[in-house]
Amino acid sequence: MNKNNQQDKMERITLEQARKSISEMNLINGFLFDSTLEDEDDAKIIVGNILKAVFFREFNIRSITSQKPIQAIDTKYHGIRLDVKIDETEDGKAPTATIYDIEMEDRQSDRKYLPNRLRFYNALYDAKLLESGDEYDKLPDFVSIVILSYDPFGAGDMYYEAMSTLITHPDIPYENGIRNIFLYCNGMPNFDDPNGKISLPPEHSKKLKEMLKYIVSGEKPILTNIDIDEIDTIVTRVKGREEVTKAYMRQWDRELSIKRDAKNETKQEDAIKDICFDIEHNIPIEITRKRLKENFGYDSNTIDELIKQAKENKELVLNAGI
Repeated sequence: MNKNNQQDKMERITLEQARKSISEMNLINGFLFDSTLEDEDDAKIIVGNILKAVFFREFNIRSITSQKPIQAIDTKYHGIRLDVKIDETEDGKAPTATIYDIEMEDRQSDRKYLPNRLRFYNALYDAKLLESGDEYDKLPDFVSIVILSYDPFGAGDMYYEAMSTLITHPDIPYENGIRNIFLYCNGMPNFDDPNGKISLPPEHSKKLKEMLKYIVSGEKPILTNIDIDEIDTIVTRVKGREEVTKAYMRQWDRELSIKRDAKNETKQEDAIKDICFDIEHNIPIEITRKRLKENFGYDSNTIDELIKQAKENKELVLNAGI
């Protein structure tokens, strides 16, 4: 077995390692959050209880749509997104629809992209709705809730909210139906700031803090919180499912494959740049071949192909800076 095959074997995760990794996950982890939503009834409980903690009221959930991009695993697993459509009736009027977009975010490297990413998501959803022929005034309100393990804006607070405003005339309402909420699980509670606009009743503040603490750490409050207990029952059951463990192992292998492909592509680009440099500086081709074999581990056929690419693609020569 060659060195590369040995390395691949070392990188693969075993069944026991996968089980251990899953057992240590909390709901902030995208893979676990995604897995707990496979069953629609479970999803309605989890999402309903999270929304209840955020807004301090019950929700009658009509439908849940999980958005599943290809993503990494463990704490690097990119946030899974949920589109939750809720129809509500007020004062005997016809039901009005609101879309609640929920995302778990555990990658601090994504911090600087959050505002633009939410802008992109909002535009995607609006475009999808308008394709059905709806007029602009038929667009439902859109509430985005991002639950984070890191501080998205660096103020150290637990609650951040962004809405569109008329900057020149802040007292005039500017209603476009979009509301973005960011909840930093380990932040300082800022719900009772007398100088701010956030004012939550003590019981609401308590329930939300408990929910966020459970999401990021798995720790339940000392006094019983029924909503968290319901979620924890589902989480515990999902962690023990064999198909979840196997799905984690498959995701692990997919990520390794992506990393290998990226590594091989970078390695090939570096080799071609070396060839271009040698050609430009009239270094004998045999010296180039020897270096490619020793430094990159390429065989003769691969080296021939790389030399051919370097000679044919003049843009690569220019991009090499020679």
